[in-house]
Amino acid sequence: MAAQTDRIALLEQHLTANRLERLREVLSMRTRRLTLVLENLYHPENANGVLRTAECVGLQEVHLIQEKFAWKYNRNIARGSGKWLEVGEWPEAAACYTRLKEQGFALVATSAEPGSLSPEALPLDRPVALIFGNESVGVTQQALSLCDYRVHIPMAGLTESYNIGVSAGILLYELTSRIRSEAPANWQLPASDAQDVYEDWLRKAVKFAGPLLDSLNKP
Repeated sequence: MAAQTDRIALLEQHLTANRLERLREVLSMRTRRLTLVLENLYHPENANGVLRTAECVGLQEVHLIQEKFAWKYNRNIARGSGKWLEVGEWPEAAACYTRLKEQGFALVATSAEPGSLSPEALPLDRPVALIFGNESVGVTQQALSLCDYRVHIPMAGLTESYNIGVSAGILLYELTSRIRSEAPANWQLPASDAQDVYEDWLRKAVKFAGPLLDSLNKP
């Protein structure tokens, strides 16, 4: 198989300078210090909308737990965001949370119960997995029992809560902004990881990328 540098060089020839500059700019803002977990969302439009927000703020990973409800990608709502994200789909919540714990993530449930922190007070000394629960019942007791922290958005009104799309937007923007300002040494993707992501994006951005790359391996 051709070397990665050769594959990237070939694919770059088929995109404009402006397009390449944009891909690199977005890549420089990508982070794995914050990931998102959506737990058994009932309405697929909510999952797709939050997926779009996650990509817009610079997350690289999103995890979808689907123990009760099947999730279907909707390009019109997600606006193509799934193309640029790594989306993990989990039939069991326990496996997802175990994997995230093994990777060093602090599990953080969105919950307004006593002891919950504001987004400004949430510790960011290690990667954070932010968990949103079902629209009706919230984060499951299983997840709450495993979580290291709980976080909520302080309310100034009498309405019980924000909807999940608004909540995700507020928290993701606040936490990614804090991560970039408070952890400047390690919030970006490591060089080798960034190179892999860049190649993947080039493959998706270039039409007929497969046949082009196949030509590199021909004698």
